[in-house]
Amino acid sequence: MRKSRHHAQRLGVLVVTFFIFSMFFFLPPVMAEGVLDRIEKSGKVSMGHREGAVPFGYINEQGEWVGFGMDLGAQIAKALEQKFGKPIEYVKVPMNPKNRIPLVVNRTVDIGIGSTTITLERENMVDFSLPYFLTGTRLLVPKESPISDYPDLAGKRVGVGQGSTANIKGLQKAIDTKLIDPPCEMVLFEDHTRGFLALQQGKIHAYFTDASMLAGMRAKAQNPEEWKIVADYLTYEPYGFILPQNDSPWRDFVNAVLVGMFKDGTFEETYNKWFGPQGEIELPMTNEYKAMINALSFPD
Repeated sequence: MRKSRHHAQRLGVLVVTFFIFSMFFFLPPVMAEGVLDRIEKSGKVSMGHREGAVPFGYINEQGEWVGFGMDLGAQIAKALEQKFGKPIEYVKVPMNPKNRIPLVVNRTVDIGIGSTTITLERENMVDFSLPYFLTGTRLLVPKESPISDYPDLAGKRVGVGQGSTANIKGLQKAIDTKLIDPPCEMVLFEDHTRGFLALQQGKIHAYFTDASMLAGMRAKAQNPEEWKIVADYLTYEPYGFILPQNDSPWRDFVNAVLVGMFKDGTFEETYNKWFGPQGEIELPMTNEYKAMINALSFPD
């Protein structure tokens, strides 16, 4: 009888132990707080922006932090206020090509709005919005430079943004395929401002990045006519907003704001403010760019 009671007690302990074990190991995983939930609770949205990438994000002559990216961010903040029915503070955080991905990954910012190309490699670390900008890589050189195409870079020093993975790969491919032979020397810079300074000082022979960035660098030079953009597009670069991985409600919200801007004309108006004839730099939309915008204007 005593043995039977002891056996029953042991069985009971095992059952309770298994039940407790199950509570810890078989419950569904607790999901991290989503960006939209955090914004609603805090009343703040943090956005990463460039400081030296005209006209996406830069410090103007009045010391104001302005740009195409800021205006797009303001539209997202406005949509958040409409969604939650209360004021949402728009917090701007500086970012550059080197730290833009980590800032989103570690949740320092909720979104990165700059001049970031969507790539499959980056998709392993972050998510992206729909593309909102389309450009391609070219070269910026002094007006009197003999460089007019990529083969002319043979044996030369070429500046590239340190965090511009797609640009670095594009230039490396040109070297590997013997388009640039003998190879040029790639010189990496933390941001485009430093790269352009090195070009002005003669430390490099050309600077290689997206044509939109080059146009901004040239436009803000003391004497823009001393610089020229040369060569055809080496690669096509679709830009997207950088977003945290696996947060579809936030990504869907941002995409809905973008599509709404595409359809109601707000996006084109904002684009022309910065890239139109009276903008910071004149860069008309290409036919490919317009086709992309039209294709992304999803039905309601």
